[in-house]
Amino acid sequence: MSENLSEVLFAEKFTAQETSTLIANSHSKRNQKLLNETMDGEEQTGWYRLMKYMQWVWQGIDILDCYEILSKISMSTNHRSDENLLDTVIGFRSGNWGYEWSKKAMAFQKQGNELAKYGSKAQAKQAYYLASQYYSIASYPHLKGDEEAIQTQNLAFANYRFAFGQDENALLKEINIPYQGKQICCYLHLPHDDCIHPVVLVSAGVDTLQCDLLPLFEKHLKPAGIAMLTVDMPGIGFSSALKLEQNTSQLHQAILQHMKNIPWVDHDRMSVMGLRMGGNVANRLAFLEPKLVKTAVSVGAAVASVFDSFENFSKLPPMTLDCLASRMQMNNSDADNLYRYCVPFSLLKQGLLGKRRIKTPLLSIGHAKDIMCNEEDLKLIARSAYKSESKIIDKPPIFDSYLRSLEYSAQWLTKHLEE
Repeated sequence: MSENLSEVLFAEKFTAQETSTLIANSHSKRNQKLLNETMDGEEQTGWYRLMKYMQWVWQGIDILDCYEILSKISMSTNHRSDENLLDTVIGFRSGNWGYEWSKKAMAFQKQGNELAKYGSKAQAKQAYYLASQYYSIASYPHLKGDEEAIQTQNLAFANYRFAFGQDENALLKEINIPYQGKQICCYLHLPHDDCIHPVVLVSAGVDTLQCDLLPLFEKHLKPAGIAMLTVDMPGIGFSSALKLEQNTSQLHQAILQHMKNIPWVDHDRMSVMGLRMGGNVANRLAFLEPKLVKTAVSVGAAVASVFDSFENFSKLPPMTLDCLASRMQMNNSDADNLYRYCVPFSLLKQGLLGKRRIKTPLLSIGHAKDIMCNEEDLKLIARSAYKSESKIIDKPPIFDSYLRSLEYSAQWLTKHLEE
């Protein structure tokens, strides 16, 4: 992507629809601080988006940059769609969420271009990677119909590819999976190409792009010699044309079948890992594909309580409700309306969890009081397999414990992929 084209794409616009207004909701979008704690990020009064400070730092974002950008957004005097929410500045201009994060991303992209031109490949790789992460946050929460967000999302993926194009030793393969008449792009990261590797198929939630997951590979899976294959959940990223439906794992089943044609991975040692709705998929696959899935790890998985109780569901932040509606191709996220369409996502109601025990080893990780996945859910998953374990985080800081759990996940995967 040339610098000139990026600048044309991100010239100020005063008519772009503001992100929080894309999905209708009969109630105010204003966040109300809840007693429940989540593993997603901090839900703060005055912001539409969940503030994922620690996750963004984990992805490589400088926390000082983060505070600087958020300060520009909060201090903007431009008109907002909701004057009570700081990140709702109308138009793609100063103070708008996507605009401010994209400005920083573009600076890293230009830096990458300059470094690449002079042969500084290692530094260029880092600059392009950072550009991809800032563009990803600019697009966050990646709602359908958000035209500026779609453009920044494309730049996030483009810079991600640019980054790996600078490193001859970094093995990134783009795998196109034929599915429902479309080609779904997945990223396959290999530790090296000296041999075939066990592989873990990873998906995150309904507000995360697959290019956000690299630290999981670099810090945890690569040292263990495990390849990582990432895919966007239906309704987001490269899978944005797909609809999130009750059969949440249908796309992932097609991917596992397709992996039999991929020469760099060991087809007899494939596992799955999912965060949030991706955890729903991971657990579902453990039941439906026991011959393909060696083990499944889920983090904060949305599998039961949030869909089995309207009281629980109605506590989800407005942004999360919008994301669910967007992935399901719905234009209204009012909890009363959306809930009845989300009930079928419950793996308890689908007759999977809690009905029988399976041989596929399951690891469930989460916070005891998490809105989307509480302690009962974590124990329910663990009781559903003969070789299983639940790691329940009940002490702050939550995200630090979460990161330590990712390291434990890699150890779990290594152990069971070697069996």
